[in-house]
Amino acid sequence: RPVVHLAARPGQMSGEELALVTGGDEGRWSPYAVYLPEGDPGDLDPVRDGLAGVQDEGSQLIALAMLRAEVADDHGRWLDLCSGPGGKTAFLASWAMGDRATVDAVEPAAHRAKLVRTATSGLPARVHEGDGRRLAEIRGLDMPVSPEGDGFDRVLVDAPCTGLGALRRRPEARWRKTPADVAELVPLQKDLLRSALKATRPGGIVVYSTCSPHPAETRDVVRAVADQTGAVIEDATALFPDLVESGTLDSAPFVQLWPHRHGTDAMFFAVLRVTA
Repeated sequence: RPVVHLAARPGQMSGEELALVTGGDEGRWSPYAVYLPEGDPGDLDPVRDGLAGVQDEGSQLIALAMLRAEVADDHGRWLDLCSGPGGKTAFLASWAMGDRATVDAVEPAAHRAKLVRTATSGLPARVHEGDGRRLAEIRGLDMPVSPEGDGFDRVLVDAPCTGLGALRRRPEARWRKTPADVAELVPLQKDLLRSALKATRPGGIVVYSTCSPHPAETRDVVRAVADQTGAVIEDATALFPDLVESGTLDSAPFVQLWPHRHGTDAMFFAVLRVTA
């Protein structure tokens, strides 16, 4: 069975400390990742105490991409547009605590919004139940105002997808997926990315990610929406020199991870910048 990946919560614990406490091995790509070869992660003190969580190393890199991308005059207003079940939100909110930033987390499903609240308890995160395509209709979600223009500084769109990238953990899912699933999801993915770009201030960044390597859900969505909106696609690989130096990436300007190369789920992510 695949090795369990843990994520130390930034600002609470380092990957090195987590490895020492759990007896696991430090990750290859994320400074917060630890590989646990066996045992129930729920039995570990750092996980019980909220200092760490179970999170694929690829997911950690997606959150790190949002945090590492250069944003001039970051006012600390960040948005996680598709936040359930809350792993990436908790990672971002832990980092936000040290940066005096706040994460607004949007999730349409009530039971998943509850999971996000649990995951981010005690962290600077506000959870909103609502549709990420219609942010103006979500009660309590205010659009930040800044000298650069209205909108968030950093936005993550971890879009609903076929989940084809997680087949190593859920091999039975391959028999339940059809080409129609992809066709059905693409319009939603494009709508969410457009909504994210609209909610981002000039000079701010959006990270678009999926747990799918299918071109229709990944680079095709990003290129189509960037062409429509004028958003600039940045080189996401530049944020991860170790990955570039390993010679395992052939997807620039996007990052496409693979189980056989990186030991992660087949995650995809792109970085887009909103221009004035």
